[in-house]
Amino acid sequence: MFNRLLPGGHGVRTNGLNQRRRIPMITQALLDGEYRTASIGKIHLTNFDKAAQAGGGITPQEFPESIPFWREGRIDHVPTPYYGLQDVDIVLGHSTWIEGDYMRWLRARAPQRADDIVHNRIKPSPLRSPQSGIYPTPEELYHTTYVADRTIDYLRQRRGERPFFLWCSFPDPHHGYTPPEPWDRMYRPDDVVPPVRREGEWEDLAPFFRRVLHQKISLSGTFGQTLLDEKLYREQIALTYGMVSLIDKHVGRILATLEELKLAEDTVVCFLCDHGDLMGDHGLQNKGPFHFEGLLRVPMMWRWPGHFASGTRQGLASLLDFAPTILDLAQVPIPEGRGWDGSPLQVPAWPGRSLRPLLEGRADSVQDSVVCENDEDYLGLRLRTLVTDRYKVTTYTGHRGAEPFGELFDLQADPHELQNLWNRPEHQALKRDLIVQLHHRLTETDIALPRRISHA
Repeated sequence: MFNRLLPGGHGVRTNGLNQRRRIPMITQALLDGEYRTASIGKIHLTNFDKAAQAGGGITPQEFPESIPFWREGRIDHVPTPYYGLQDVDIVLGHSTWIEGDYMRWLRARAPQRADDIVHNRIKPSPLRSPQSGIYPTPEELYHTTYVADRTIDYLRQRRGERPFFLWCSFPDPHHGYTPPEPWDRMYRPDDVVPPVRREGEWEDLAPFFRRVLHQKISLSGTFGQTLLDEKLYREQIALTYGMVSLIDKHVGRILATLEELKLAEDTVVCFLCDHGDLMGDHGLQNKGPFHFEGLLRVPMMWRWPGHFASGTRQGLASLLDFAPTILDLAQVPIPEGRGWDGSPLQVPAWPGRSLRPLLEGRADSVQDSVVCENDEDYLGLRLRTLVTDRYKVTTYTGHRGAEPFGELFDLQADPHELQNLWNRPEHQALKRDLIVQLHHRLTETDIALPRRISHA
């Protein structure tokens, strides 16, 4: 999120890799622009897995950018400065795999509750759906509350007129689906929107979909897929709604604090997510190499009273656009935005577009398509996707087979993506045109860094 390059550009093509330090970051750009910078909550810039630390079988020399987070078998405080962040209060993981400053705080304040988390003492949910349950702390000790409390403390303790960039990151909503009481009971499974599925739809999808289900292959984001009864998916969805509503409550507290401190009219607030969850759509759970809307379409809400137009914008936007928009609003130059002679680069170092014209109501769109990519090491797949205002095309490379496969969906006629048009004869010309567009958009996102430092 902090450099807004595609994975091929910044190098973190999957979990378990470190962000390269030579890649320009929005945090360093803001720091250079006299902003204070801080992160409270989850942040994912370096490998936190113990196996990548000294003593875990991989030497520090092999991963020179790894930071030794582990202290006596626990992930502790992050040393600063950290990728342009001056202050870091970290919450790592999800559900009962949770570590960092939050657990250090909880161990000091409520050691028995911390022990319950470490030993996974979760009360089962009524239907006992997989990965579900009730968190073993009350709301006031839950990590969503902790992140909001620390964020409010940071706002209250600000000194001077120096502007700030604050990354407030909640681990929820995420699997496991384990909100604290009473948020586990806010929604009834019978009342939620059920997952979308079509009998036989996997026959029209890439062959690896069937391998994933029948062979229970590990994937980035989940350890195997199991087809569940719809009522179990509904319970997972209801518990997730509870986690979302709890976040809504605490985001409201943060916004109220900005009003109280008379910071609201001088503070741009952006609420967004890194990914969704399939939650039973197409018979799939969690994450993986699937570019369905349930994973790709995430909230992006902006707030700046007196400056942004109200309402919803239909123009295409992606997470690539976050950093350029923030720097545009902050009047801070994009890093590496000029050539060796000081002239503006015609090919920007960052491929995203500033959304400022949309936010201010001066334009309906700033781009006619957006792209998405991810690599799946476990299957050797590389997914590349183009989304337009009507269509979505996904190509796969790295597979072993005579025929290329992919997906083509008409999002206007088939918003739930149940009819793959990839092999339909009447859509072959459209598919070719979209793949050409995909090629050009991906070429635009090719990294233009490091910039040249001389003429020859």
